[in-house]
Formats: sequence, C-alpha cells, structure tokens
Amino acid sequence: MRQRSVTEDPAVMGNFPNNWQLEKPSGPPMPPEESEIDEFQERLAKINVAPLVLEDLAPGATRKVDLQLAGPSGLNGVVRWIGTISPLKVTVSLAGSPLTTTGSAYHIGHDRGGSSVNAKTTAGGLATISVTNTSGVPVKLRIVFASSAL
Repeated sequence: MRQRSVTEDPAVMGNFPNNWQLEKPSGPPMPPEESEIDEFQERLAKINVAPLVLEDLAPGATRKVDLQLAGPSGLNGVVRWIGTISPLKVTVSLAGSPLTTTGSAYHIGHDRGGSSVNAKTTAGGLATISVTNTSGVPVKLRIVFASSAL
C-alpha cells in the first residue's frame, strides 16, 4: 500500500471537506486477503464498555460503575479528575472481591490527576470500578470502564 506524502495530504494543504464524512481513498481496492477488517470486527465483538461517567464528586463520596462479565475477561479502567493532584482511591472488584486498587496514579499540573487500573478475571460475574474522593476538595470526575473476553 502506497502512503501519500505529507505534502499531498489535503489537511496539510488546507483542503478540508465541508462535512463529517471521510472520502474513500483513491487507487485500487485492497485485496481481501490483506484486509484487517474481519480481525478488527472479531476483536471489537469481544469488548464491552460501560457508559462513560462525567460528574462532580464531593469529598468523601464514592462513584461506582458496573459491568456484567459473561466469563473470564481482561478489565481496564481509566479514571481522570480535575481539582486535586492527590491520588483518589480506585478499586476494581469482581462480585465484591477486590482485584486491584489504585493502579498507576499520576498528576498533571497543579490540579489534575488520574489512574489507570488493569485486572484479569478467571470467571464471569459483576465487575465494578469504584472511585472514592479521598481529597478534601470536590473533583470533576471521568470514568471509562471496559472489559474484553479472554
């Protein structure tokens, strides 16, 4: 597959379409044996994502998000907050039993932070990510929680 030079890229040249649709690439179609669409659709079918949570969380309050798992799964939770650099308490559990806590916490600037947590389950059940505001200030919270069948 030939990749276009950056100087031929319509975005670099300032030629933007007047809609949200992407144009089909020019040139011969990709041979079916080289296409990755089937593999992508197969992987996507195994992913389950809980509704995105965007809300304010008072000091001491907890917000939980649940995902029902049909069987063994990989879990990924991404929590972001604005309001403090202090790490918040983040726990992923299966059927009430903690699998992991806090994950990889970090902070950005003077008032933002986040945590990424990953876990694997050996069975299905109700998976939960729980975030508790352990800081003394209210935070704007964003939670993304997803699972992928193993």
